[in-house]
Order: sequence, then C-alpha cells, then structure tokens
Amino acid sequence: MKPEKEQMSKSSFPFIMENKLRPVSTINGKDYLYFAGTGYFQLQSNSELIEQAVAATRQYGIGTATSRTINGTTPLIIKLEKKIAEFFHTEDAAYLPSGYLSNMAGFQALDTMGFFDMIFIDESAHYSNTGGALATGKKVVKFKHLDAKNLKKQIKKHLKKGKKPLIVSDGLFPIWAEIPPVPKYLKIAEKYDGCVWVDDAHGVGILGEHARGVYDYFQLSSGRLFMGATLSKAFGAYGGFVVGNSHFIHVLKTGNVMTGTSSPPSAMVGAALRGIELVKNNPEFLRRLRSNALYLKDKIKNLGISVEENYLPIVTFSIGSSEKMQDIQHKLMEKGIYIQFVKYVGSGVDGVLRIVVSSVHTRDEIDFLVRSVGKLL
Repeated sequence: MKPEKEQMSKSSFPFIMENKLRPVSTINGKDYLYFAGTGYFQLQSNSELIEQAVAATRQYGIGTATSRTINGTTPLIIKLEKKIAEFFHTEDAAYLPSGYLSNMAGFQALDTMGFFDMIFIDESAHYSNTGGALATGKKVVKFKHLDAKNLKKQIKKHLKKGKKPLIVSDGLFPIWAEIPPVPKYLKIAEKYDGCVWVDDAHGVGILGEHARGVYDYFQLSSGRLFMGATLSKAFGAYGGFVVGNSHFIHVLKTGNVMTGTSSPPSAMVGAALRGIELVKNNPEFLRRLRSNALYLKDKIKNLGISVEENYLPIVTFSIGSSEKMQDIQHKLMEKGIYIQFVKYVGSGVDGVLRIVVSSVHTRDEIDFLVRSVGKLL
C-alpha cells in the first residue's frame, strides 16, 4: 500500500479540500480535475456570493447568538425567506440552519396540524428523513425503493381505517440520480386523505422547467404536496428551507426545531440571497449543466457503463469489489482526476464510483476524464 493510501485508510476524512471549489481543486496538497460533490454550478466559489457573504457579516456580525423566535431574525433573513417563496411560487418560506433540519421541522409542523397518523418512507430515503420521521413518535413503515405498488401494499397492511398517511421520499436520489414516481404517490395520498413530503435537496436548482425541483419536473400542484430542501448545492450557499402556505409555515416557525436552534450565520444568508438570484436570472447555467451531462453520458456509455440518457449531471457505476473501485479512484488520482468512491444510502455494501459534472466543466476536461476511465476498465 502506498503511503498516501495508508494515510487515507486510517482517517475518517481522508480527502481534505484546500481551496475554493472549482473544476481544478486542491485536495491533500495536489491539484485534481474535480468531478465530485454537489456544487452543480460551482457557485460556492462565485465572487458575487463571497462578496455578499462578507457584506452581510460586516453589517450583522457572525450571528445573533440566539434563536429566530427570540431576537435572532434579521432583516436579511426576512428578505431571504421572501426570495425563496418567490422562487418557488409559494405563499411563504422558512429558512433553517441546515438542510438536515428541514425534514424534521416539516414533519413536526404537519404532525401538529394533524395531517397524518403514520409515515411511509422510501427505504433509500436520506438519513435526515428517517431521523425526522422517527422524531415524531409516530409509527414509521418503509416501502421498497421507488415502488408505488409496494407502497400501496404497505399502506393496506399497516394503516388503520380512518387514519392518514404521510408518504416520504427524496425528490432526486443522489447516488443513482433516480426520480421517484411522485404523481403515483400523490394519487395514493389522495385516496387515503394523506399527504406527500419530498426532501428535494438535490433536485432544487436543476430539476424541472423552472428549476424548482421534482414537483416542477412533473408539473404538479396540490395542497397535499410539501417539501424541504437546501441551499448548499445548486444555489452555492448553505442552510435548509421549507416552502408552503402561510399557515403551514407559521406552524413550522413556532415549532421546536425553529425555537431550539440558533439563527443561521449572516454570511450564509447573504450568499444565499445572491445564489438564488444568479440561478433565477441566468438560465444559461442550467442549459450548460444539462448539455455537459448529456455530453458526458453520451461519451461514457461507449465504455460499456450503463447510464440513463437524461440531463441529470450524475453518472454512477459499480465494478467488482470495494477494493477494485477504490483502486480505480486512486489510479485516476495519479492521473490528476478526482471522482468519488462512496458508501452511502442506496449504494449497496460495496459502494460505488460516482462522477458529477458541473456547468463550468469544459468538453476537453470531460473528454480527458472519459479517456482516463476507459483505460482502467
């Protein structure tokens, strides 16, 4: 084992990012062509977001050192919540310190309003959905991944007459870039007087005609549909949010999650405001991302790697054992390319190799990646 591999195997966090996110990023002291993460437009390094983060910090400090419900709400946060609601065409929005909390806060609010009696959750849903569901104290039943028929079966088996289900799923599953059959889930929810929740952390900003996520993708609108997400991926900032009608958001803002957490840092609020504006006002970001995704998939399928021919910027594949895939990752690093080897919910026990293309990658960079992968298969 090479020294750097030995060091990586001993560390909980073996890869240290040492500069701003960009197509060529410095990891562990070396520059790599970077095809990983979730910075789909790489706005995390955008100079305008950084300037707004600095300006917000200068005006409001690092943070308020208290919760939103005491006196931790600044004019900047109020402005951001209005901006989020405008982007998603909803009556109101709530901004939280992290995307992880958005699901817990949303479930809590829906429970307070009496919208459900049991939770049915996709078996591959993000950890935050499972944690948030269990925190309600209600019975939680898992259904097979992306399987509306199995969901019906589980509801018939477990839901008592007169009780209402909450159906929970990711909006875009990040490992295999899968989109759940939300229209089918909505029909099931309507039949049982329940509702649907999607954690659309990976979908917002890149899915749908208006980049509003999976509901936009399916052109769905219903009072039974709810969602939470994050600003840390496509929008380049940080923090979670929930959107919905005014009453629902009011209940959420007065719930334990909001009252029990400190107000988000001012820098992230300032950056988020600019990130949303840039995504909204620059449709070419999304056009370039989708074009790069299609180009990558067209090239990489010629290597014998199975890919879905869609505009989602994620290519995931599994080849042999964990050791073999990690060896491929390290050999690519020797060529100056970084892709992810990851064991994550939905990846299976051996893990997977995951490639993510951004809107700022060039065709030459994509070609170099594909040629290099091809030589190792």
